[in-house]
Amino acid sequence: MTKKPKGERLPKWPNPSRDDHEGRRPNVVIVQHCAHSAKDYAEATPFPGHLFALPDRCPHPDCQAVDTLIRWGTYERQARTAVAIYWITVQRVRCKACEHTHSLLPDFLHPYRHYVIQRLQEVVSWYLLAGLSINAIMSRLTGPGPGRSTVREWIRSFAYGAGVLIFDVLCRWLMQTSPLSELPKTPPPQHLDRVPGGIQRHRLTKAHRFWHLAERVYAQVKARLSRLHFSPRHLLSFVLHWLQRRLIPPRLFWSPRLSSTPTDPF
Repeated sequence: MTKKPKGERLPKWPNPSRDDHEGRRPNVVIVQHCAHSAKDYAEATPFPGHLFALPDRCPHPDCQAVDTLIRWGTYERQARTAVAIYWITVQRVRCKACEHTHSLLPDFLHPYRHYVIQRLQEVVSWYLLAGLSINAIMSRLTGPGPGRSTVREWIRSFAYGAGVLIFDVLCRWLMQTSPLSELPKTPPPQHLDRVPGGIQRHRLTKAHRFWHLAERVYAQVKARLSRLHFSPRHLLSFVLHWLQRRLIPPRLFWSPRLSSTPTDPF
């Protein structure tokens, strides 16, 4: 069991006794950098996930044992893009110490979502940054979905994940790394004034600011690691890796309607 250092809060992870977004018992998803597209990954032999290096440490917050992960089978899942639906093979790993199983997920996907993260980012940015209505977003979407209800769920889940659960994590890190700098206060876009319900409007306003803070986090990390490269369309993939390095579940889309979703900010 990992002891809690003085002055440090351990992250609140999803309740392991409850089902996750896809009706399964949640394990710990380990996001892995993948240079392949979903199409290339699905068509490659052997599948690229088999070549992912095993992490040095068990990611479960109650374990953290070193050099105990072994490969433990695979499972199939969808990767939906703007043009096609691909079935990809995901590598499972198991910790010999705590006996939990985890998955090595390529970072073109978001945990517990069927669509590639680039598609998720595209839709949320249209709504949150460009101010497009749901009708306008639906008219832009091509290929296999998503449907209107799915788009609404993405926006609601990002507002809760980024605006409620993770917002303070970015603020704390920026204040620690640049204590003499003020956090940018980006005014909320006017189109959010039309959102019915004060709670959802407040969450979306914070999610909008989160987006700009995430860009600032990337800029500061990039200044220290010159070889780091994520294009603007991969911003959310970068944030997943950034969260994971801080022992925080690498997820941005958290449905506030699921009992397994945390209620307190990380």
